[in-house]
Amino acid sequence: MYQRYYLGKDSIRNLINEVEYYRPNSVFLVRGKKSYESCGAQSVINNALVSLNLNVVEFWDFETNPKMEDLQKGLKLLTANHCNIILAIGGGSVLDMAKLIRFFNSYKGEITDSVFEQQNEVLPLIAIPTTAGTGSEATHFAVLYKDQVKYSIAHEAILPDVAIDDPVFTYNNSSYLSATTGFDALAQALEAFWNLNSTTESDLYATKAISLLWHNLPLLIHTSEDKIRDEVAEGAFWAGRAINITKTTAPHAFSYPLTTFYQVPHGHAVAIVFPWIMQLNLNYMLQNNPESYNKIVLLNKEIGMFNRIDKETGMKMKIYIDNLNLKNHLIGQVDLNLITKYVDPVRLKNNPCLISTKMVREIYQNIFN
Repeated sequence: MYQRYYLGKDSIRNLINEVEYYRPNSVFLVRGKKSYESCGAQSVINNALVSLNLNVVEFWDFETNPKMEDLQKGLKLLTANHCNIILAIGGGSVLDMAKLIRFFNSYKGEITDSVFEQQNEVLPLIAIPTTAGTGSEATHFAVLYKDQVKYSIAHEAILPDVAIDDPVFTYNNSSYLSATTGFDALAQALEAFWNLNSTTESDLYATKAISLLWHNLPLLIHTSEDKIRDEVAEGAFWAGRAINITKTTAPHAFSYPLTTFYQVPHGHAVAIVFPWIMQLNLNYMLQNNPESYNKIVLLNKEIGMFNRIDKETGMKMKIYIDNLNLKNHLIGQVDLNLITKYVDPVRLKNNPCLISTKMVREIYQNIFN
């Protein structure tokens, strides 16, 4: 899967050339609501599209976490206006929505069995993130909710043709948004690194991401220094590249019901469950998979994640997360039967430690009781 990408401050200057490359006459712009203006993107994108003298159709009337109903609205608007390129700018939900619209405009099939048949030409898609963390601009899958059930649609035609990661659009993000999206990226990188599907290439991307994210995230919460935001944005991109190869593991699988039923933002939900599952995985790798464990030890030496890896590592991660102000505010408030039923089994298959249904409930009990 090939993708052109541009990283770093002022990389948005490549937008005009990339749009011109496809010679479109009508742009389908998928964007955030208030964030589109507040992050500074509106004036930049409008100026670029005006200079190209293109018709622009905007789609922004959809919820966070893409729903089937919103997807259908977007598809109707796209086809009614005969747009021939899609430009997406926003957070993870915006980028996922654009990826889904592009894919289901061309492919038909049931999301429940993940079998799709191409019927129309695939439109070009340019993705520009305005948060540093989801990695959606760099992955060939997208999340779609139908009847409160989360589906992850994976296909090579979902990967955007072009990713432009200009950190300037993240400079005005709040501390909380920066923490939730930033930790999501860090979790992606760590999950890619211990993943059963890891490769030499994914390890390279994951290591690069962790080295940029681990020390910068706590600083980002207390400062607005451009250099730190630049590095976090780049780290988030490499984390996305890593999970594009491996996909995610148990922490993401456990997080989805917290977002669906308790409206916890995705990155915060991952942070709540992460320390317990991290400890479980490290213990398993120490006892059963020395090769994988040695990878974590090597990473530890390179970036100084912890003084040592031991039975307290999960607690140290919890302290790290608490310092990001991503504390567990759901203790004693969740329905264990409900959330246990909706853990994503596909993501669990990528986890180094096999987690049974019984273990799922026990882990949730440890986290929320």
